[in-house]
Amino acid sequence: MQLIRVTPLSGGCVAQISKLSLKNRQGNRVELVLKQVPGGTDEQAAAEAGGLKTLGYQTLESQTLRVPEVVLQSGNYLLMEYLSPAPPTADFDRQLGMGLALQHQCADPAGRGFGFQRDTFCGGSRQVNRWQADGYRFYARQRYQSLGERCLALKLISHALFDQLLWLCDRLPDRVPVQPAVLLHGDLWSGNVICGPHGEPVLIDPAVYYGWAEAELAMTQMFGGFNQRFYQVYEAHSDILPDWRDRADLYNLYHYLNHLLLFGGAYLRDVERIVKYYSG
Repeated sequence: MQLIRVTPLSGGCVAQISKLSLKNRQGNRVELVLKQVPGGTDEQAAAEAGGLKTLGYQTLESQTLRVPEVVLQSGNYLLMEYLSPAPPTADFDRQLGMGLALQHQCADPAGRGFGFQRDTFCGGSRQVNRWQADGYRFYARQRYQSLGERCLALKLISHALFDQLLWLCDRLPDRVPVQPAVLLHGDLWSGNVICGPHGEPVLIDPAVYYGWAEAELAMTQMFGGFNQRFYQVYEAHSDILPDWRDRADLYNLYHYLNHLLLFGGAYLRDVERIVKYYSG
């Protein structure tokens, strides 16, 4: 392969992403995406590669969503196929809603419940994914409490707020309905869904694990949310309870804690608001 050009691409707030234009021995042009997180670890790149492969296998089965194919992961570098963007089709939101509903029908093939075969990363934060049969225990200890402890250690939250968070964790069964563990993208906000070469939905930058479908839906409402057609199609093709939005802030408390940890005090008010509301 001969490298012809390197073109920087937008990559969110933590990654450096470039399009590599190459020419193979037959003279054909090949385009790939190179992703690196400055200061990132081999483990982070391996976790993303593993998540993309897991999602890719399931989306291939449903043929509704697309995930970039992983070409190579070495060190903290990730090399993927480049999907040239096109305008979204009129069917984009239907495809996305249907595809996510089908994805959320997938449980861990080994029946291990909540978690994943490795820890993943949401932004730069480690997501602990030790297998757990009890979803309430998984979210309490490996999501809310885990991030709460890190925020407390950095003095981003008070001991009083942390105690309230622990109190809330103990009462998750009173506030969240019983749900199975299903395959989640894990970081599904609008910036992590792009248009592929045919205007189809493409999922990128996952933080994969098996967890509550309502938690995934809740995150889609952060930072602008998705088109209402997406929600209509998803709800029509899934077993999601009609009142899931009533619990969205509780699920998103995890992401507000993560943003507080990553970006600082601007997110403290949201954390305090949600903990106070659900502790009442």
